[in-house]
Amino acid sequence: MSLNIVRKDLENFAKIPDLKNPVTFFGSARLESDNFYYQQAKILAKRCVEEGFCVISGGGGGIMRAANEGACGSGGDFIHSVGLNILLPYEQKLNEFVEYGITFESLAIRKMALIEKSLAFVIFPGGFGTLDELLEILTLKQLAFKKDIPILLYGEDFWQGFDAFIKNSLLRHEVISKGDELKYQITDDLELMMKILKGQ
Repeated sequence: MSLNIVRKDLENFAKIPDLKNPVTFFGSARLESDNFYYQQAKILAKRCVEEGFCVISGGGGGIMRAANEGACGSGGDFIHSVGLNILLPYEQKLNEFVEYGITFESLAIRKMALIEKSLAFVIFPGGFGTLDELLEILTLKQLAFKKDIPILLYGEDFWQGFDAFIKNSLLRHEVISKGDELKYQITDDLELMMKILKGQ
C-alpha cells in the first residue's frame, strides 16, 4: 500500500466530526434483511438513537446496513447514522442509510476509525472480519487503552463457542489473566444492552 493512500486515509480520519455518544456496531456483511440478527440490530440501533446515541458501522451490507437503517432518519440536531466504509474489489459499498460516510482504502486505518471514534461496541454474529474487530477491542480493553468501554455480544447461541474457548482454553492455560473473561458480555436482551450502554 502506498504512502499516498495512508496519508489520504489519515486525513479523512482527521475530518470525522465530533459524534454524540457514538456506539459502533460490528457484524457480518452477509446477512440479508430478513435475517433475525439483521432485524435485531436494526431495532437496537433505533433504540440507541432514541436514547441520544450516534450509531457507527462499517457502512456496508448485512449488520452494518441494519445498524444504519435503524439509526437513519430520526430527526434531531446531530448525526445519527455513520458509515466508515472500505474500498474493496467485491462485496462492499456504502449503504443507502448512511447520513455521514467516508470510504477508506486502508483496512487498518478504517478499523482504527471504527474503534477510536466509539465509546461502546455491539458485536453481532459475523465472520473473520468481525472476530478481528472484536479481538482488537478486547486487547485494547485488556491493556487499559479503552478500560471502561462496554463490549456487548448479541447472540447467545452464536457466541457460546467463543465464550467456551476463552474460558476453557485461554483462561485455563493462563495465557490471559483471571478477569479477562469478564471484559465482554453475551446477551440476547436488548433492554439490558440499552441499560448497559446508558451506564445504568
